[in-house]
Amino acid sequence: MPVQSPVKVESFTPQTPHTPPMDTNGSPPPPKTIFDSIPVGLVLRLAKPYLAGQSSQEAIDMAHELYAHDRYASTIDILGEDAESDQDCEDTVTAYHRVIDAVKARPLDCENPHQQMTVSMKPSMFSTMAPQHGKHSDMAQEKAFDRLTRVVDYAFKNKVEMTLEAEDHRWTNFHLEAYFALISAGYTNLGTVLQTRLLRTEKDVVRFDERMRVRLVIGIYNEPASVAHTDKRIMKDLIVQYAAQLLDAGTYVELATHDVRCIENFYRYSAAPNKVPADRFEHQFLLGVPRTKLQKGLVSGRYFADLEKSIAPADAEYMESLRQTGAVVRMYLPYGTAKVSGAYCRRRLRENPNMITYGIKNALGIQ
Repeated sequence: MPVQSPVKVESFTPQTPHTPPMDTNGSPPPPKTIFDSIPVGLVLRLAKPYLAGQSSQEAIDMAHELYAHDRYASTIDILGEDAESDQDCEDTVTAYHRVIDAVKARPLDCENPHQQMTVSMKPSMFSTMAPQHGKHSDMAQEKAFDRLTRVVDYAFKNKVEMTLEAEDHRWTNFHLEAYFALISAGYTNLGTVLQTRLLRTEKDVVRFDERMRVRLVIGIYNEPASVAHTDKRIMKDLIVQYAAQLLDAGTYVELATHDVRCIENFYRYSAAPNKVPADRFEHQFLLGVPRTKLQKGLVSGRYFADLEKSIAPADAEYMESLRQTGAVVRMYLPYGTAKVSGAYCRRRLRENPNMITYGIKNALGIQ
C-alpha cells in the first residue's frame, strides 16, 4: 500500500527580509580574494578531499564505504545554488527525485535509523531570485515553496529524510517559514539548519519542538554586523547554548562543528546536565576535514571514556552510558559537476583558507 502524503499545504505566505536588500540582488558581491583568480581546475584539486564526486552514484558509493569502514552516517547534497531560470529549478526537482530514488534503492545496512543516509538541499536551487521586496519576489518564493514541497513529499512517500539548508541572511525568512509550514502540514521527514552567526537565531530557536530536527552551525556566509555576530568565539558558545535549548524542547540536535572545545562543552553544559540519551543528537562533519581520531572516538565510545576523567563526578554514570553506545557521526557528502563544484570550493576556500592545510594534513595522515 503506498504511503499517503500528509495534509496538502494549501498556501505559503512569502516573507520579506527583515532588512531591505543592499542592491538589486539583495546582497553585495563578496570581496575578491586570491582564490577567485585561481583556475577552476586547481581549485578542484585543492578541494578534492571535500567532494564526494560528480554523481549521486559516486556519493552513495562513498556513503556505503564510510559506513562499512567506520560506521559513519552520511548526508548527500547536490551542489548548486542561485538558479537562473524556472527550467533550472524544475531540473533541480527532477535531480532530487533521482537522488531520493537512489538512496531508497541502496539503503545502508544499519539497525539504528539515525545512521541512515539523508539528503540535503538549498532553497536557492528552487528559486530564480533571492527574497526581497516586491511582487516578483513573492511569486518566485511561491514557486520555490511548491518545488520544495514536491521534493519533500516525494521523499516522504519513499521514507527518505531530508534537510532544508540555510544560506545567507536573505534566505532565512523563506527557509524557516517554508520549514515550519511543511512541518505543520505533517511532514515528519524534514530537518533544517540554524546559524549561530545570525543575531535573529536567538528568537528563531524558541520556535522548535519535538517534531523537529535541527543542524546547528556557525554558518559560512560573510554577513554584515547589522545582522550577525562577528566574533567566532560567541558563535561557538551559542552552539552549546542553543543545543541545550533545543534538547530541552525535545528537538533532535545535529551538532555540526569541527571545534574540539565546542564539542566538549556540548557534553559538559548541554547533554550531561540533563542526561540526554545518545538517540537525541548526532555530530556532523565536513568530508575532508582531518578529525578522524575524534570521529572514531565518538562512534566507538572511546571519546567518552577520556572525557569522563575530567567531567563532574555526578555525570560519570552518564558518560559511561555514552561510552557503551557511542554517538552518531554523519559526514556531509557534496557532489556535482566541475562547474558547480568549483563555485562551492571557491566559497569554502575563501571562507576558510585553512582547508588547504587540512588537505595537506589528509595527504600526510596528520590529525
